[in-house]
Amino acid sequence: MSEQTSLWWIDWRLSRLPLVRETIGRFLFFCLLGFALLSLLLSGGASRFLADRYAITAVLRADVPSAEAEGLARKVAALPPVRSAAYRDPEAAWKEFLRAYPGLDPLRGAGRNPMPGYIEIRIRPDRLTRADVDLVASALRSVPLVEQVLAGEEWLPRLLRADRLAFWAGWGIFSAFLAGFFLVGRLQERGRAVALAGDFAFLVERGVPTGRMVFFRAASAAVSGFLLAAAGTATGGGALFLFLRKFPFLEGGIGPPSDLLLPRTLAVAVLFSCGVALLSAAASLLGWRAARSGRK
Repeated sequence: MSEQTSLWWIDWRLSRLPLVRETIGRFLFFCLLGFALLSLLLSGGASRFLADRYAITAVLRADVPSAEAEGLARKVAALPPVRSAAYRDPEAAWKEFLRAYPGLDPLRGAGRNPMPGYIEIRIRPDRLTRADVDLVASALRSVPLVEQVLAGEEWLPRLLRADRLAFWAGWGIFSAFLAGFFLVGRLQERGRAVALAGDFAFLVERGVPTGRMVFFRAASAAVSGFLLAAAGTATGGGALFLFLRKFPFLEGGIGPPSDLLLPRTLAVAVLFSCGVALLSAAASLLGWRAARSGRK
């Protein structure tokens, strides 16, 4: 076997059992981290949960024909920030009112329906911002068919603030775990470099350049880090897919299982694996340097 080939997996050849334990531990860690990453990506923190509960209501004028109201709903649904726009005719609005406030049937009087028709607009989770809400509300207020637009302006700022806090808190915790992986990996690399110092010195005495050995150790750490992160993320994604299929009610907070196969989701998973590869290589280099400095 050539000298160059053996340097690729030098730690595996010299310290197989400890490396197997580390690899299993890292794989399980990346399964959990992959599950958390994909959950955060699909949910947007709390964006999907809040967007599922927030709605703009466009109250229509009396006696608006259903055909015109449905046409307006289709036009509103075509706006970029809008996820859905559903028209409720006065009869449907009355039934919803009675379900919310039972026992008020006498309000209808002598067959006259006091409830107007309306259009309920849901905003896309990634467009739940003040600017996009104002865009949709302003577009509706300029329509003659619309009597009033209820967009919750008095409490919308608090909702958006909670959304931002949840977003940054979620990604902050995720980043903290990733930083923890880097610190633990650096310590593991340093410990392994100290334990194998005699073997490395043996190779140096036989003409293997130190820089070349360091490079191949870092390169192999990057390759293994990428593969472990990719495998762990795929496993975590599979677990999340089954989890969402088993508990469909969670889709309102996280998202549909089909979103796991979107190109954007796959691209983020690949970028995450590349980031882990860089962190693994950096941990290897810093661990080696710390071990060498400690010996001097």
